[in-house]
This record gives sequence, C-alpha cells and structure tokens, in this order.
Amino acid sequence: MSERTPTHQTQAKGSGQRWIGPAAAVIILAAGGWYLLKPAPVPVVVAETPATTPATTTPISEPADVLSTAQEPDDEISAQAADAGIDGTALPAEQEVTATEPLPALDESDMVVKQKLLALPWKAGLSSLFVSEEMVRRFVVQIDNIAQGRLVPEQAIFKGLTQDFKATQNGQQYQLDIANYQRYQRYLDLLESAPKAEVVALFNQLYPLLQQAYLELGYPEAQFRDRVQQAIQQLLAAPEIADGPMLALDSVQYTFADGEIEQLSMAHKQMVRLGLKNQQRLKLLLVAYQPLLAKK
Repeated sequence: MSERTPTHQTQAKGSGQRWIGPAAAVIILAAGGWYLLKPAPVPVVVAETPATTPATTTPISEPADVLSTAQEPDDEISAQAADAGIDGTALPAEQEVTATEPLPALDESDMVVKQKLLALPWKAGLSSLFVSEEMVRRFVVQIDNIAQGRLVPEQAIFKGLTQDFKATQNGQQYQLDIANYQRYQRYLDLLESAPKAEVVALFNQLYPLLQQAYLELGYPEAQFRDRVQQAIQQLLAAPEIADGPMLALDSVQYTFADGEIEQLSMAHKQMVRLGLKNQQRLKLLLVAYQPLLAKK
C-alpha cells in the first residue's frame, strides 16, 4: 500500500518500518528500537479478489509513513576497636575503581557505536537491518520527531522493507491487504530479541553522545532522556484500528478512506500500518522499556 501522511508527504518502500523503535526501538538504543522509514517510489502489487471488476496494478509510492561471603580474618586494629566499644568489623579493603571507557567524538562515533550495538545478542541474522551511518544523530532526530508525532524519511535507522506493498481492489474500492503486516515481523523480532538490561546499559553508556546530538537540535536546557519518554508516550497513544482498513486512491498515492484515520499524525498512522497485533507487540515492548530508560 502507499497511503499518504496527513501532510501528504510520500514515504517509500520501507517507510513504515524504520522507526519501529526508537524505540523500542522503540526505539532501539533508547528503547531497543531504532525506527524504520525511507521514501522511494515502489510498484504496488494489487491482489485479485472475487469481484466483478478485475484487479489492476497501479504504480504507487509507499506512504510516510556473585561475590564471595568468606569472612575476613580479624586484625589487631579491629580487636582494639572492639575493646574500645567501637564496631569491631574489619576496616574495608581499598576498592578497585574501574575506569570508564572514554567515548569518541560524536563525528567519529559510528565505528564504536556500531561495534557496541552489534555486540548485543540480537536474533541471528537480523542485526544487519541497522543503518550504520550517523547512528547517534539518526536516532536522536527520529526520537525528537516521533515525540512530536512526525517521521523523518531521510534519517532512517533501519534498512527498508524488501516486500512490495499490496492493496486489494474490488470495483472502485481499495483495501489494505493484511499480508502487508508480515513485512514488519523481522523488525519486531529484532527489537524483542536482545535483553532489555543490556540495551539499557548501552543506552546509558552512550548517553553523553546522545545528549550532545540532542543539543545540536537546539535544546540547550533539555535532556534527551526526557524526549525519549515523550516519544514512547506518543506511540503508546496511537489508536488501535481494525486490520484491513479501506483506502482511497488519490492519483498515484493511497490514503486512508476514513477521514479520522487520515488526519492522524504521521507517527500514529504508521502505527496503524503495522497491523493490530504488531502494534500491540511494539506497545508491550515500549511499556517494558519506559521505566528502565527513565533511570539514570
């Protein structure tokens, strides 16, 4: 399908999948999910249905879419302290301080971020879906826009969908083919696969870079961590629409026939395009990450 966004910007093949995170991937570094989207005209495959009017194929553009407890031996100082009425516990040994690995400059961070991200135990064969250029800035830009209900095709976090969009035509009417929802399975499988604790630990480790990229957007007094929470709330607020909504064909672009759906924000319309079950899977993931990402 090739629905349009409320602003009538066309999204390309793969548009609906590149922001599924940012979640989690939501938001993937921040919520395990680094989002799915990118514009480009794609041919639409129109499925035939038992109707009086035969199905047709129309070129349409994709929508915008543990420690040992062994007791330390008593020492002379401890014994003297006990005689003096002071807590006789042995003095604590000097603790070893682990140095924090320095982060690279933001402009030179791609290699380090990519190594750390791909080192997480993602489901086999799916980590290749990540776009590995300008990773920190892409993620930050998408989170900032999702928090405002928008999507930015030029800052895709995931590589695009490989299957063409399908719409079913019956006479003069069109309907979103539910087969489209299967296209998002790999992205959801990816976002759900890595342990949340490890994803959050990486997010916290990389946070100085994320905050720097966020400041570049013109938010000198704001924290990127708060923006992540706003983005999660935005996606969780998306309405859950029954599968297979009707479509309208406007020139070479599909829009939702239901005006209320078509007037939704770009982010909410993309959630609708995921399909009901996929949207619920993503929301469950976001709910799980929400409190974890709020902690420093």
